[in-house]
Amino acid sequence: MKTILCLFALVLICSQAVSFSHTNKDNLPGGWKARDPQEFMKDSHNQEIFENAKQQFITQASQANEISSTQLTVQDVKRISTQVVSGLNISFEVELVDANGKVYDVTLVVWSQ
Repeated sequence: MKTILCLFALVLICSQAVSFSHTNKDNLPGGWKARDPQEFMKDSHNQEIFENAKQQFITQASQANEISSTQLTVQDVKRISTQVVSGLNISFEVELVDANGKVYDVTLVVWSQ
């Protein structure tokens, strides 16, 4: 089964107010910080960011004929990392699966401000 090993979908999401459940001391400028996927995804704003990123990936990948189906579901969220810049970079490493069982290993990188 052919998989996409690493396809980056850079999604720019500019929201008026970012309300993360993490305190400022958890978001130090510079390097990437690993996050607990279950805890991170409990926040509805973080869920919205992820869903928007996933939809952007599906749109871009289907237009480029990289995926066979636009109906992808999340099989596993492997890793989430954040990086403070002028806003917040969020990296989601996930496994998506289509209706035929084809698995895509995807890294979605989102910038939120």
